[in-house]
Formats: sequence, C-alpha cells, structure tokens
Amino acid sequence: MKGQQHMSITIDDNKKDWATQYLVEKLGLVDPTVNAADAARSKPNGAAAPRLAALTGARGVLLDNTKGNAGPLLRHVGDLLETKYGVRPLTMERKIVYSRPADPAQLDELARDYEFVVTGVGACGSCTSGCVRDAVDLEARGIPTVAIHTTVFMNSAIAHRGAFGRPDLQFVPVEHPIAAVSDAELERRAIALVDDVATILIGRKA
Repeated sequence: MKGQQHMSITIDDNKKDWATQYLVEKLGLVDPTVNAADAARSKPNGAAAPRLAALTGARGVLLDNTKGNAGPLLRHVGDLLETKYGVRPLTMERKIVYSRPADPAQLDELARDYEFVVTGVGACGSCTSGCVRDAVDLEARGIPTVAIHTTVFMNSAIAHRGAFGRPDLQFVPVEHPIAAVSDAELERRAIALVDDVATILIGRKA
C-alpha cells in the first residue's frame, strides 16, 4: 500500500541462542545450521561404554519408545537374546513420549539396575532423534546400548549421532515400516537382526 512503511522484526541474538540451546539440549533436536563434525568436537559426549565381557547371564532391559509395534518387536528380540545367547530374562520399560528423549531419572534407574539396554524403534524423524539421544546418554552412563531404527531413518540416525557428539555409535537396522505388520513378520525381522544386536553389545561377533 502506498505510503506504508515496511516493518522488519529482528530477534535478539541472546534470545536466539537461548532458544537454540533449549531445543537442542532439552528437547534433543538437531540444529541444522551446525556442521555435525563441528558439533561433535565442541560437545563431546564421551567414549563408548565398555562392551560386555559375555552375554550369558547378563542383565538387560528393553526400552520401548512406544512407537507403533516397537514393544512387540523388542519383545521378540529379547526372547531371542534369552534363548540364543543366554541373557537373563529381560524386562520391558517404556518412555512416556516417543518423540522426546527419555527422562534422565529413568535413564539413571536403567543404568543402576541393568548391564545393557536395547531400545527402539526409530521409525520417524522425532522418534529417531529421541532414540539416538537415549543411546548416547545411556552410553555416557557406562551402559552398552543398542538402538534399532528402520532402514528409511538410518541416515537420520547417523546424522543425529554426529550432532550429539557420538559419531562412533552403532545402530541396528530393521525393515521399514513396522507399525502395520503382523506379529509373525515382527518375529521374522527380529530373527534377522538379533545377531547384530549381540555383536554390538560385546564388541565382536557373538
């Protein structure tokens, strides 16, 4: 309109930095303007947790992120770890919201009570970010952790591990999608991936 002045809105740099810090550190999101390698150097999250000496008799837990069919898939993986590798009977814990990292208090409890964690499933953008963050934080607590992601979101998981300062973190892929498949199909997929889970937990082929 003639005579109307254009008004520009600027955001104070301090407020912008605070908002970015909150989104990244509290909600577990990735800042797309930051190079992943630079982020890993500036905010390292420590080395990998020591691997298990053996799986036989190890105490573990399944951390269900509540994404569709994540729990049943993890249960099949847990059953196979018990029967094939001799781990102790696995319990199941659940996150409240799949799109966010787990509560630190919950991770503290898992690190106190168990020797390893298998978590998943990263099957969308936000739940993949949350799964990677949980694995990073559990490993920082000294607990070997395996996060399972669907094949479609493996690239996202890899990008997140770099942004979270753990480019060495290993994941296990599962066919995508998982939400609308039968229990028999979930079992088949668990059989296909359980050996990779075991290898990551002990750091060598089981």
